[in-house]
Amino acid sequence: MLNTTASVRVELESVAVDERDRPAMDEPRPRVVLPPEIAATILAVSSVLLGALLDVPTFGIFLGWAAAALATTSRATRMSTLATCLMVGALFGTGTIAGASALGAILGTAVPLWVSTILVLAVANPLMILLGRASAFSAVPGMFIGFSTVLAVHLIEAAPISGNVLGALLVGAATNLIGLGFHWLNGRMTGRPQAAKPGSMPADHTLMK
Repeated sequence: MLNTTASVRVELESVAVDERDRPAMDEPRPRVVLPPEIAATILAVSSVLLGALLDVPTFGIFLGWAAAALATTSRATRMSTLATCLMVGALFGTGTIAGASALGAILGTAVPLWVSTILVLAVANPLMILLGRASAFSAVPGMFIGFSTVLAVHLIEAAPISGNVLGALLVGAATNLIGLGFHWLNGRMTGRPQAAKPGSMPADHTLMK
């Protein structure tokens, strides 16, 4: 019995020695953490450089970034839900532009374009909000951000894609998604978690009320 106890004690001491001698491979490596002012500035400058290189407006990056930041301020949310809603809004915006143009051609030049736009929007807007009743599309504000980004890109005169519906869709959707990526990068650069736990978009983040 004494021999068994001594053997166990020797084994435990051996394990303790092994643990002390083990190289600190499992310890997390230290990484550089930037102040939020520096990290945000680096990303903001990057967006301007990206716009200059591609010759497209990149304000959609800031809109997507802000949407992600606001969505994760108080409660956890799925970025996939927000990304989906941004794309849905972009499609609705594209459809509204195309629909207003087609309806305007039917009504003729005697009817102002804004009349056609109102008629199409009167159908598209409630459909978009109604779609938000589904949990997968519950981030309704994200839809409006995607919608507005496409419209703004389409109307801006300084861009080479001005008036191009397909170009507005691609640029608007892409910049919004890049904005979500910038939100994630900002969190990595500053060492701040983006959300506590993944969960569905809470009801008070929608415009259904």
